[in-house]
Amino acid sequence: MTRQIIILLGSLSVLLAGQAACAADLESGRRIYQQSCAMCHGPGGQPDPASPVVQGLEVPPADLSDRLFNSREPAGDWELVVAHGGHAMGLSAQMPAQKDALDPQQVRDVVAYVKSLADTSEYPPGELNYFLPIRTKKAFPEDEIVWKARYTPIDDGRDVLRNVIEVEKRVGKRGMVVLEAIHEDNGIDSEITKVEVGYKRVLSWNVEKGSILSAAIIAAFPTDGGESDELIPYLAYARSFGEAWILQSSARAITPLDSAGDGSLELAGALHYRWTPWPRRVFAGLELIAEAPYEDFGSAVQWSVLPQLRFGLTKGGHVALNLGVEIGLSDQAWDTRAHAVLLWDFADGSFFKGWR
Repeated sequence: MTRQIIILLGSLSVLLAGQAACAADLESGRRIYQQSCAMCHGPGGQPDPASPVVQGLEVPPADLSDRLFNSREPAGDWELVVAHGGHAMGLSAQMPAQKDALDPQQVRDVVAYVKSLADTSEYPPGELNYFLPIRTKKAFPEDEIVWKARYTPIDDGRDVLRNVIEVEKRVGKRGMVVLEAIHEDNGIDSEITKVEVGYKRVLSWNVEKGSILSAAIIAAFPTDGGESDELIPYLAYARSFGEAWILQSSARAITPLDSAGDGSLELAGALHYRWTPWPRRVFAGLELIAEAPYEDFGSAVQWSVLPQLRFGLTKGGHVALNLGVEIGLSDQAWDTRAHAVLLWDFADGSFFKGWR
């Protein structure tokens, strides 16, 4: 019995030692930063524009002390930049790779120290900025322009092509405003059918659990005077499981202002498998969607499933493409429809940055 206890305690000490080795050492990170990074980025994370070193760089170094910039970038991306250099993530080639000078633990240390240069406690962290699903609403606030295309073959032969241009802009510490224009073409009529404006706000998050919860309110204005304006509130929640699995969900209520009882409810969930930290890869996802009118949600639910692939088009992943096929599982007027979503996170640079 004594021998078993000794073995158990030994195993526990090895486990705790391994966890301690993985924990970031801020003092070690500070020393590394001052030796290797402060010359360009400044002692406190803010570059000095009068510095001859900074003036000699083609691209000004990032201001690491800026709270919004510091919060929106996940530590994992910065670790890739420190280890493999700026060019590896589509950034400045003058940011040198440190993988030969620093071991993985030291890379974690210096990134953790850089993250401490700004007080980001009131900003949702970039680690919770998960992939954009095709239909499930996203919880994290963004600076993005998104183009969404959906092709629906209808049994009566009047196939419908629907295009949406969506502009999202961060406001404040945890908010986002959104503007959408929706265009539809059924082979006979081709016109903008609806304009939507709204606001999304992060309600809470938990970095340890990898979870985030947001609420939004959208006002929809049809361009056809015969249609009712709509109010569309929704909740969006996301959580990671381990380092690879991401679960996202949303509940959206579409309520016509002229006749609230004719509204409908949409529930959606998405699961993505993030098998590598490198954003320029292909990632698989699967969504499940349920839609039904308020009055008969229990028995009139229309189900669909939407397998999809996300393609990171740029080295940093700030331009990405989602392709998917939605399969109807109920008595929809369509059997399948195709989706394409192209997103550009303009906060991370121009559309053409990082393609090669």
